[in-house]
Amino acid sequence: MTKFRFMHTSDLHLDSPFKGLSSWNTDLAARLKDAAFKSFRKMVDICIAEQVDFLIIAGDIFESDNKSLAAQLKFIAELKRLSNKGIPSYFVCGNHDPVESWLDIIRLPENVYRFTASEVGHYTYKKDSKPVADIYGMSFGESAVKENLALKYRIKDNQAPFSIAVLHGTVGRAGSHENYAPFKVSDVKARGFNYWALGHIHKRKVVNEKDPVILYPGNPQGRDFGETGAKGCTLVDVDSDNRIAVRFIPVQFIRFEQLAIDLGEEDKTDSLADKIQRARNNIEDYDDDVSCILRINITGRTPLHSYLNKPGETEQLLAMFNEGQLEHNIFTWIDQIRLNTSPLIDISSIQRGNDFASEIIKIFEKYENDSKALMEIIKRANEEITSPVFLRETAELNEQEQKEILEKAKWMLLDQLVRES
Repeated sequence: MTKFRFMHTSDLHLDSPFKGLSSWNTDLAARLKDAAFKSFRKMVDICIAEQVDFLIIAGDIFESDNKSLAAQLKFIAELKRLSNKGIPSYFVCGNHDPVESWLDIIRLPENVYRFTASEVGHYTYKKDSKPVADIYGMSFGESAVKENLALKYRIKDNQAPFSIAVLHGTVGRAGSHENYAPFKVSDVKARGFNYWALGHIHKRKVVNEKDPVILYPGNPQGRDFGETGAKGCTLVDVDSDNRIAVRFIPVQFIRFEQLAIDLGEEDKTDSLADKIQRARNNIEDYDDDVSCILRINITGRTPLHSYLNKPGETEQLLAMFNEGQLEHNIFTWIDQIRLNTSPLIDISSIQRGNDFASEIIKIFEKYENDSKALMEIIKRANEEITSPVFLRETAELNEQEQKEILEKAKWMLLDQLVRES
């Protein structure tokens, strides 16, 4: 058998609107929107540099069925670059870009193959005029496909030595994604395919390591804090004995991460910036050439607690850290700073006392251990306080957020009592 290699990607979500970002910062929103296109362009560059035999895209090329003409033309231009190098592309359409939403006025370049939604189709990739791989696929005809499409995949007669199934769907738990085209590993294991090129789930995951390989490459560019971690595509090498080796290739331009910073007993404010930089540099698979958007959670018992928790302090810190960042090609933008610090107070000593502070701790402990009582006091506060800001902030608090507010209130009060005593 002839050895070959291909690139497997999915969920490009080109032209993603990144709703809400423009209200934070219009320049940041523009950088994010462009990142999805840049990551795909980088992927095409890698396909050419690595001399892949073909590219597979397992659906959701665009963000919505209202994709812009410009977005489609940019996508086609990249596929044309591959075609000009003799590299064909094969893709299915997913729930975000079903076949019916594609513009008929867009002509696919030579060597670009889009699977239909009417049946499982297949194309044979040939190398030196020899059949090397049969590529099977079926697109979504509409946005919500609940049928088990995997059961429709069957290898035809006179097959090539290697078979690939391209499917946009859900195997196992869908998590935060819709449960579209759901199937089980047992549905596909005995169907004779060597590799299942999946799309739809944005987290990189090897579902089955061999016989067959079943793999989600994840999306190549994260779009929010639900999509943290290194993002990229999967390079697949198949040797002359049909053995498969997969390699993750990062292509993202902007990375989302949530960092925890411990200020335990720290008494100097200038250490905060250093701690953030160290935490960022220690991110798994950290890359100096990738910009970061961060959410910072600051914890620890520290003398800085009262300074950090002054009204408006976090907003000023954000402005300071972000100043001038977007003027650079590679930037670090802090989206949010959450404070969960506590003052450097010996709470056990206060608990042993008989004063007002010890009674306050007992009251807080009651609500910490009784979720219903906590919900009731928040409900009473909503009825008595008419401030629109307060009502908006407390309208949809989950249990964890309620407890975080309670914890902050406890430390604010104790800190004030201890400093005044």
